[in-house]
Amino acid sequence: MSWTIESTVEKAIEDGVLPGAVLFAKDKSGKLNYSKALGQSSLDPSSPAPMELDTVFALASMTKLLTAIAALQLVDRGLITLDADLSPHLPELAAKLILTGFTPTGDPVTVPRTRPITLRHLLTHSSGCGYSFLSPTLAKYIGTPPPVAPSNSVPDRFDFPLLFEPGTSWEYGCSIDWAGHLVTVLTSTPLDAYITKHILAPLSIPAHSITFYPESHPSACLPRLALMTARDPSTNRVSHSPLPPPASSPDRCPLGGEGAYSSLQSYIVVLDSLLRDDGVLLSPTVSKTLFTPQLEPGAKKALLENVKNPFWIVGWVPDTGEYDWSTGGLLVDGGSHAWRKEGFLFWAGVFNLNWFIDRTAGVCGIFGTQISNPADPLVRPLMKAFEEEVYAKLQGNGN
Repeated sequence: MSWTIESTVEKAIEDGVLPGAVLFAKDKSGKLNYSKALGQSSLDPSSPAPMELDTVFALASMTKLLTAIAALQLVDRGLITLDADLSPHLPELAAKLILTGFTPTGDPVTVPRTRPITLRHLLTHSSGCGYSFLSPTLAKYIGTPPPVAPSNSVPDRFDFPLLFEPGTSWEYGCSIDWAGHLVTVLTSTPLDAYITKHILAPLSIPAHSITFYPESHPSACLPRLALMTARDPSTNRVSHSPLPPPASSPDRCPLGGEGAYSSLQSYIVVLDSLLRDDGVLLSPTVSKTLFTPQLEPGAKKALLENVKNPFWIVGWVPDTGEYDWSTGGLLVDGGSHAWRKEGFLFWAGVFNLNWFIDRTAGVCGIFGTQISNPADPLVRPLMKAFEEEVYAKLQGNGN
């Protein structure tokens, strides 16, 4: 079976749009089982390397799905409910005030929170927690931050106010990092160890294939790590752009919103399990929350405003107005999309990777590369073309 996307991606690699890419797609029946590695995983002239199916990527926000699964397992185990007040478990988060603005002299104005913060709020980004690089209000509050250093805790790393009353609005931010911290608090287990035991092991995924600490696997993981690239705005071509290596301190906090590394070969195993609803990771009842709308009306309204100009999102987000947020990602909640079905779930990582699961159509997929320019607009059309061809193959319209 030939795939047009392969020649499209190869042309993009030749033109310097991408260093390389890894593609996976699987359907529920097993008839569609596509994988392809193209181009290079390293453009460093001193250490060139081809892209392979088991190349390891910095997942960035694709980490969030793994953390969401871990948190939902707590619900399955009866350790917490989606709507329980988290104050007894996350006192540092519970103590946060709401930032409402600034005085004429620039001092922050805060008010106490009156609504509880719940796990549902954390998983749907409706808790009031933000990111300073996306929120001008938080950026002003923090001022000029010191260089980001490895942190020993989520409370230390995200020590800033809420932006609104929980449940009343929507803001993409550090909520999933707090959800990962909740996993640690309720299980007395570091998040990385919990994910290894309760997500990777049940799916027979080797620990070194999805890890927060690639340096802990110097022979199995580090040699397969894709090196970062960056786009030169004057030429639009990508080239090697070394980022600092992962911190070697074993005390570095495993951030559930951004900190994992994975081969996409292993990540697709997680997606496939959720697609088939096989009960390995989550019960059908809890798993359903990944594919159904979870936002309160005010939060949904704010989300729809955020996706009207989706420059910050890695992937294709057509302006249909049919979106909600589930416990796992951005959700299509209508029927006007070109091929995506209602309940289509997807999210992404800032270094230009994204994944999707469509239970109604019965298919899942991943497109991955490593470019440090956030939500690169030259990559987005390639992601759209890949997704479109996956659906064409699924429907028997491709050769």
